[in-house]
Amino acid sequence: RVGLTVGYFIKKNRHFLSVYDKDSNAMARAIHILKIKDNPGYRNFIEQCNILLFATPDDEILNAFKKAKKYITHAKYLFHFSGLLPAEIFPKSRNIYRASIHPFAAFPQIRIPPRRNKYILFFQGDRKSLEIAQAVFSEKYFSIRTINKKQKPLYHLLGTFSSNLLVALSKAIKQIMTDLKWKEKDFDEIVCPMLMETINDIKEYGIDKGLSGPIVRGDLKTVGKHLKVLKSNAKLYDIYSALSRIIIEYAPARKQKAFKQILHFN
Repeated sequence: RVGLTVGYFIKKNRHFLSVYDKDSNAMARAIHILKIKDNPGYRNFIEQCNILLFATPDDEILNAFKKAKKYITHAKYLFHFSGLLPAEIFPKSRNIYRASIHPFAAFPQIRIPPRRNKYILFFQGDRKSLEIAQAVFSEKYFSIRTINKKQKPLYHLLGTFSSNLLVALSKAIKQIMTDLKWKEKDFDEIVCPMLMETINDIKEYGIDKGLSGPIVRGDLKTVGKHLKVLKSNAKLYDIYSALSRIIIEYAPARKQKAFKQILHFN
């Protein structure tokens, strides 16, 4: 999904593009979606291309490189799209220049043309690779920012909290909807507008002033009742408690100690 999205913009910028996938159906789909007229065989494209982009799951990056390595006979730029793994997952050699270049975005489905017109890419790797990245990933479609190797685990967590765990929170909301016997369409009609309104409030007012609800009002009894209702569902109880602890600091000062006690905040 990342490879197709990035490939769409690379091809749009008039760069020659080839694709390979060990799944022949997936490769045929990529060729069709990206409208590639001349796609050489695996060995030929490894030998001919100056830049190899590894758009695989993290655990497969090194395996994909090992398969390609025997056909790398001259200087190559190797880029992978992992937000967590460093460029140095590729072994260093005289004719290899490495980079991790990660789009800070979510790609749950293939969507061509993409929803966005421009993506932010976080680069980490060899200095020489940065110059190539800036040439290939046109500033018309991409904004490149650098990040150091030590920052990558925290950076990846940032993305996880911004997207994956937001989906998990939506899943928790749907569990409560099920208990209410609400219908699927109610999520779109009732919950999604609330989610979007909250995000817009955060953008407009900031987190401090974009918060509403029982904790910021100091309603201890309300939070206590919420916890009582959730006692029968350990997962939702833990989610509610953990997230509420994060916003205790926004409660009235005189109530913060009591909130910490009721939420088991150490």
